[in-house]
Amino acid sequence: MADRYFNPFQAIDINVPVEFHEAFTRYCQRSADAVIDQSPFPRMVDLWFLSVCVAARLGLEPADTTKYETRKIIDGSIFGSDPWRVHTLMLIAIGRTGDVQIVSEPRKMMALASGLAVAGLPKVIEMLKDGDAEPIWNLSDAVDEILRKHEAA
Repeated sequence: MADRYFNPFQAIDINVPVEFHEAFTRYCQRSADAVIDQSPFPRMVDLWFLSVCVAARLGLEPADTTKYETRKIIDGSIFGSDPWRVHTLMLIAIGRTGDVQIVSEPRKMMALASGLAVAGLPKVIEMLKDGDAEPIWNLSDAVDEILRKHEAA
């Protein structure tokens, strides 16, 4: 049985615009016979979370998620076994708002994270497609480039 940790997002569903559902189906391993080179994300939360992190790293503005037709992809309880994701989302929220008190407002933190995910998803999808290799290698090269480019800055 997996350990459970503090999860302020327990009761908050994660929704994404319907237009991105195909990417979650394509790039997330939805069956035991999925090919990792083509579907590099074991779970939908992994693609969503990378999108949040890419948007944060690139300094993208959170998208207004109310302008989209959305569909639930992940139950907020997923973070109960990943305390590092909870802490990262909290740190991103503090960094973006400049207000440490935001950690007492899980819905505001998740709204910010969801906006960042929607802003970052097109970039991550581009990273998966852009290159001459399979999606996992294209993504790996692109993430390496983002980290190196921003290291030098």
